[in-house]
Amino acid sequence: MRPLPYHFLRPLRLTARCGLLGLGLTLLLFTACDPALLLGPQASNVSKYQLRASYYRGACYGRCEVFRLDVYDNGLLLFKGERFTERPGLWQKNVDRRRVTGLLDSMERADFENYPRAFVSQIADAPATEVTYYDAAGRAYQTSFKENAPAELEAIGDALRRLAELPGYRQVSDSIPGLQLLPQANQAREEIIVQLREGVDAAAWVIAYGKQNVELKQRLAPNSPYYLLTADPNIMGTEELLTFLRQDQAVLSAQKNQSVGPR
Repeated sequence: MRPLPYHFLRPLRLTARCGLLGLGLTLLLFTACDPALLLGPQASNVSKYQLRASYYRGACYGRCEVFRLDVYDNGLLLFKGERFTERPGLWQKNVDRRRVTGLLDSMERADFENYPRAFVSQIADAPATEVTYYDAAGRAYQTSFKENAPAELEAIGDALRRLAELPGYRQVSDSIPGLQLLPQANQAREEIIVQLREGVDAAAWVIAYGKQNVELKQRLAPNSPYYLLTADPNIMGTEELLTFLRQDQAVLSAQKNQSVGPR
């Protein structure tokens, strides 16, 4: 069979090129509407994804980095920098899903169901590490620790921290939706009730929290282990302070002093 002359082949080649160009433009327009098809899971679509793990590095008495890392089953990482961090605000990164699967396998084998809400610590001014595991059904298991934790929990915390420290995060926002990063100035003092262990001298114990401007107000009843404190939320947020108190070896419980009204 004789080959087609050049003047017949040239239009065919142009048609093929135009077809490829048209296909490329179609893909470009299609993915422009959904960048996740090219870039992977995005923070803007986070409500559609399943959260499987969270890591929170809490405050200390000094300039400790405070941040949260949320890990989703599709490999999306959301870094939320709160204070003293080089990445303030909301940042995102995608990792291989197999890396997340390996981490979740370790968390599933750990004993999250039986971990205490907080492991007892003897170092009041150290930052707390809070780890939350979400199982496939969405149930959350949360615990926190400082220097005392099971080896498998420490390994999980280290793995989550390494994910948070990976390079290549892309900034999404300079603020974190729904989070007030710094305490508002001139807030009124708040009251906290603590239950101290037997034999603890409350007046001597509270001195360790002088940097937070915590003061002992009164003992709630004679011979009672419950004491009323006042705290300055302009120095440290109440929730952060409660986390510190609950990990103090001398403290059995700590909670806000809530007002009681008629039912």
